[in-house]
Amino acid sequence: MYELNDIKVTLLNPDEVKNFIRNHGYIACVCYDTNERYAERVGLNCLESGHLSGSRGDYFKFEIECPRFTADQIMRHEQGVFKNCQSQRYVDMDDFECYIPPKVAKDPVLKSMYESVLQHNKDWYGHIRREMIKRGIEGEKANDLMRTLLPIGVTTKLRIGFDIEALTHFMHKRLCTRADEPIRQVAKLMKKEVLEIEPRYADILVPHCKSLLYCPEHKSCGAYPTKKELGEMVRELKKAAKL
Repeated sequence: MYELNDIKVTLLNPDEVKNFIRNHGYIACVCYDTNERYAERVGLNCLESGHLSGSRGDYFKFEIECPRFTADQIMRHEQGVFKNCQSQRYVDMDDFECYIPPKVAKDPVLKSMYESVLQHNKDWYGHIRREMIKRGIEGEKANDLMRTLLPIGVTTKLRIGFDIEALTHFMHKRLCTRADEPIRQVAKLMKKEVLEIEPRYADILVPHCKSLLYCPEHKSCGAYPTKKELGEMVRELKKAAKL
């Protein structure tokens, strides 16, 4: 079985990431007619102020191993993103593993039931492949027919790149406590990989509420006030200031 802590994320271009802030500044220097020797400072100022148009040529590239349903969620992110996911047509999935949610993994009865279903699926997958071979259906042709039998929790890999605006948006949405556990784990690991190389991204790779100082979701976890609650706080402060 494949559990939450088995999810893996690798930053593929750490050497490039080290220079992204300077690269951004170099592009932005022309906007301000600034000497290029100040590119690092300009890039940092642009990052802190949110003027990020000059950063769109640089991508944070990751390899991610996760459940297939999580890969589908990740690939919903489009703007400022490129991606390529493992094909279940070209890749032999005979020895597939399947994700088990933490709540199930902690319950001996439920875990046993999950394991039983997975083993049943794997046994029948192998049996059907052997029957296909008897009929001359092998390799890619067999994979193509049999991928419809794979559970949505089967593990997969993808490689994906984000520019800084797209990565920030991804973190805003996927570090939220309301995000699905596996994709939240992916986001945490992505952030960890980036900050180990360039810690100056720490203040922007955060949940949306931490950036806005209020919760934009319909139901707040309580970490920050809702937009309505924040508005009421501001109005009360204005009233107090007039007294």
